Amino acid sequence: MDIAELLPPDRVLVGIQAEDWEDAVRKIGRVLVDTQVVEERYIEGMINTCKELGPYIVIAPGLAIPHGRPEDGVLEPCLAVGLLEPPIPFGNEENDPVRVMIALGATDAVQHVEALRQIAETLSDEEKFNSLKDATSKNQVLDILWSASKTDDQG
Repeated sequence: MDIAELLPPDRVLVGIQAEDWEDAVRKIGRVLVDTQVVEERYIEGMINTCKELGPYIVIAPGLAIPHGRPEDGVLEPCLAVGLLEPPIPFGNEENDPVRVMIALGATDAVQHVEALRQIAETLSDEEKFNSLKDATSKNQVLDILWSASKTDDQG
C-alpha cells in the first residue's frame, strides 16, 4: 500500500489547536476512530506508548508520528495527518515544537515498518518536508504526500 491509499482526504486536519501533546494525539486519533479504521481504545494506546517510551515519536524537528500497537485496536492500515497551529512541545528538546503529526495504524509489524519507511523516505526530502510544515490547506498536504508516493511507485 502506498501513502495515497492509506491517507484519504478525510484523514487530514489543518490548523489543529491543542492544549498539550496528549490533546494533540487525541485529536489526530479521533480522526482515525471517526473514519472507522481504528477502535476507540487505539487513542489511549497511542498515548500510553508515548508515555511508556518517552517522546521518541518526535522523529525530526517539528514532526511526530504517534502510533500504538496493532493489538490496540487497528482495524485496517491507515494514516492521518494533522498540522498543529500553533506548534506545541512534545517533550523532545532536540525536535520540539511539533507542527506535523502523522498518526499511523498498522495491523502487523511488517506493515508498521513499511509505513514508517515510506514516511521517512518521503520526508527525508527536505524541500517536501518544509513544504509540509508550511502547508495551510488539506489540498497542499495531500499534494505533497500523494505526489511523493506516486513518485516512489514509479522509481
